[in-house]
Amino acid sequence: MPKIEIVKEEEHKIIFKLLDASPALVNSIRRAMKSLVPVLAIDYVDFYVNSSYFYDEMIAHRLAMLPIKTDLGRLKMREECSCEGVGCPSCQISFRLNVEGPKVVFAKDFVSDDPAIHFAFEDIPVLELFEGQQLMIEAVARLGIGKEHSKFQPVSACFYRIIPKIEINEKCDLCKSCISACPRNIFEEGNGEIIINSPENCSLCMECVKACELKALSVIETNDYLFVVEGTGALPVKDVLLKAISILKEKAENFNKLISEIDV
Repeated sequence: MPKIEIVKEEEHKIIFKLLDASPALVNSIRRAMKSLVPVLAIDYVDFYVNSSYFYDEMIAHRLAMLPIKTDLGRLKMREECSCEGVGCPSCQISFRLNVEGPKVVFAKDFVSDDPAIHFAFEDIPVLELFEGQQLMIEAVARLGIGKEHSKFQPVSACFYRIIPKIEINEKCDLCKSCISACPRNIFEEGNGEIIINSPENCSLCMECVKACELKALSVIETNDYLFVVEGTGALPVKDVLLKAISILKEKAENFNKLISEIDV
């Protein structure tokens, strides 16, 4: 049975071990976190006044890539909303801006329909307005998933590596060649033996195995993995992980239901 062990947890970063898991499950979790967990992002922008040096399209693109604090219990996906995708307060949020230069426009200058939903990082600069320039726009955000567009990805980095099993047998003569060969400083000498530190940092480069002339050292691949996930700020990273697992579970249950309905 697969098991998760949290190594380090922060609001925007989480490191955990996924133990006794198949490669298919590991990659499914990675892909689900990147492409199936919904978050808010700017979908379209209405420009009323833009006398800046930036084209409308450039400003819209910049706004689309700004992460927005997302409350999944507050909003619905458009295809699930009672408005049938037309757009309503239950499936979209508007951000309004009306400023004049000289001024650097930051994410915090936008006024949201819902004060609880705002750009994740207020001090991100959007553009600079000079004397006599004005920008008056309305940016509309909706829920989406990463498989639709990268702006809806809740994570900026999501990768894993195998945690190998490293063994040293009785042939070892303490030549220390593995210590000098390892680029990750996994080995050290202590109490008359070679000590293995943090095997999860091993990159499987096998330089230690090549350096050991007596073949006293072995590095074996396992079904244990180390995950590193960094969020965009739209959702706490742990919530992204839990939501991804929940989505995969629901998909598996639906698939089992379809199989059970097939007449053999």
